[in-house]
Amino acid sequence: MPPAAAGLEVRVSSALGMDDDARAALGRVAVLAKSRKIGIAGRFMPDRGVSGKLAALGIAENVEPEDFFRFRTIVIPYCGVPARVRREWEESGQGLEDLTSPQVRRAQVALGLLKMEGAQALVIGRHEDPETLAISGGNSAMRIIEDTTDTSRLLFAPAFGAVCQTTLSPRRVSWLVQQLRLRWRDARVTFLDTVSSAMAAREEALERLLVVCDRVVVVGETGESSCEALMETASRRGKQAIAVTGPDDLAATDFAPNEKVALTAGAFATDEAIRAVAEVLARK
Repeated sequence: MPPAAAGLEVRVSSALGMDDDARAALGRVAVLAKSRKIGIAGRFMPDRGVSGKLAALGIAENVEPEDFFRFRTIVIPYCGVPARVRREWEESGQGLEDLTSPQVRRAQVALGLLKMEGAQALVIGRHEDPETLAISGGNSAMRIIEDTTDTSRLLFAPAFGAVCQTTLSPRRVSWLVQQLRLRWRDARVTFLDTVSSAMAAREEALERLLVVCDRVVVVGETGESSCEALMETASRRGKQAIAVTGPDDLAATDFAPNEKVALTAGAFATDEAIRAVAEVLARK
């Protein structure tokens, strides 16, 4: 987007927003809602725009198990649920539609294989993130590594096996794996990288823009994992970054004349939200 006179120069990232799997899952929910009454066992995706779309279709999110009987089909959200919980729902006869992200399923399977090998299983992720809890299985014996404090609290094991939340910064994951290996030099540490390829592409595309841009605007929900990862990327380069859910969030932001702004988006930002923010930035 070329700058207007004394206006912003907006550079749009080459990789941003939802990947094909996320789009397909959201589309599948919309199709299901046309033929049956469905409810979602949690929040389908951590984004206000997505929640708004589902609400407009009459789809209920955050349905509790005691209310499952009200719906013909319960949808497992994109972040997944612990395998144990899913089995309990299946055994109760509940009709399910599993729309867990393929990347999350891969992480669940990888962690299961590491446990079968006898390793102390670890998940590198955010403690309260539903995706991390789905991967870890909600098992009290499982350890979640969010920062070096968690690493320092680990008890020794001859072997550790780790996977990671799919929407973390690849650089952050790599650093935490390194810290784990430094903490226990006499243990065998096996790490299976389960960061999604789309997340890696978002970070790499933003890093290229940071060479020529002064500030970053991230479209997505504040606190959502992939948005936080992109803001971390900007911070490493010493660039200011803000997360916005839509154009209204830009009202209080002051931009300098001719400022170069990199526009990117988290893993669950809708196309409508990205376009709306881009259009407002182009007019500044």
